[in-house]
Amino acid sequence: MLQRLFAPSLFRRTAARVSRPWPLSAYRCAYTYTYSTKSTHRRISDPLRILFCGSDEFSCESLKALHAAHARNADLIQSIDVVVRPAKPTGRGYKVLRESPLKELAKVLKLRVHERDTFTGWDMPKARDEPINLIIAVSFGLFVPPRLLRAAKYGGLNIHPSLLPDLRGPAPLHHALLASRTHTGVSLQTLSEKTFDAGAVLLQTPPPGIPIPPGCTVPQLHAMLAPLGGTMLVSGLEMGLHVPPHVSVVPPLEAADEATKRSLIHAPKVTSADVHVRWDTWTAADTALRARVIGALWTYVYLPREKRKLLRLILEGVEEVPEHELPDDVARQLVGPLEQQSRTPFICAQLPAVDKKIKSPASSGPGENETILEAPRFVLPYAVDGDSVIVFMPQGGFIRIQNVTLDGSPTRPAAARFREILKPNLKQE
Repeated sequence: MLQRLFAPSLFRRTAARVSRPWPLSAYRCAYTYTYSTKSTHRRISDPLRILFCGSDEFSCESLKALHAAHARNADLIQSIDVVVRPAKPTGRGYKVLRESPLKELAKVLKLRVHERDTFTGWDMPKARDEPINLIIAVSFGLFVPPRLLRAAKYGGLNIHPSLLPDLRGPAPLHHALLASRTHTGVSLQTLSEKTFDAGAVLLQTPPPGIPIPPGCTVPQLHAMLAPLGGTMLVSGLEMGLHVPPHVSVVPPLEAADEATKRSLIHAPKVTSADVHVRWDTWTAADTALRARVIGALWTYVYLPREKRKLLRLILEGVEEVPEHELPDDVARQLVGPLEQQSRTPFICAQLPAVDKKIKSPASSGPGENETILEAPRFVLPYAVDGDSVIVFMPQGGFIRIQNVTLDGSPTRPAAARFREILKPNLKQE
């Protein structure tokens, strides 16, 4: 019934019918209007006076969709106020204040903007002398307190880019790719008074979800899901799903079997620890996946003949190199027992996996540098291939490193940087 009401026949494909890879542009229309919901009729709602809380490009797509719906139908959406967090220092030295993309968009759309870094002691603004009656938070990062949710007649809603309850947390796109998920989707949920991503799921991409193309990156996945989130949000409002009682399309987590619970993963914020190369556990494929999903990786190189024994290296352009694709001269240097290889290896140090806030030796406090120097070390054969460097991974495979940045220095081709820092240390302790 919902498909007859809201979707032309062109958009009635479901995920089960997609059996081959499509170009990224095809996903947007193929999944635009197909949802799982338990609602069978439209509920009556007051005109909505929305307080929209967001920050990034993902939330921008939802705000664009709401603003377009407001322009089409003022009886559905009467007004929109926007809440953003204050500009924060960014860049080298944290000297540049950067406004959020959502604030810039709100200015373009001529919407009222409120800056808040806490809701403590704050009351929601009036809209046309009437109270806000719906809060929508998308990629906002601040917890909306029960006090405000109860003050809004219809509580709060959220668009989350995953098939909840899987991938709860602030970084579902990253973790969907890091976990090699083959499908994902979008969920419309209520805002819980207790914690993030624990509300009733009102609408959701139907199973098995939207296929994730091989080699997909976070920007590509964002481009697929963000417009769908905006469309789903507006469709949910048009259906009146914000009007209680809220019926979840997802069974409660407590009712799930153990296998289902084990298959669910959390999606915490990505930190520097997630790109600290784990030489003891990552294969070449794991390392290349991290680089593709998150970006530049980093490690410590051990220099026994230097006063400063460890240098922090940022590794850019990291990719896997299958053994059969190794150039012959590189293969002669890297394949075979270490003692037979013709290239002097470099030695990397790795901090314990439990360390989340990691400092470089130059910024370490008393005792911290000693802890870093006691970290496990790994002897890694490498070979120069043009301007790049190919490194053997202890857990299997080979990676190519195209560029290297030394803390406080410009980025240089990996081959040149390796020669610079390793030449004085060819004689190892």
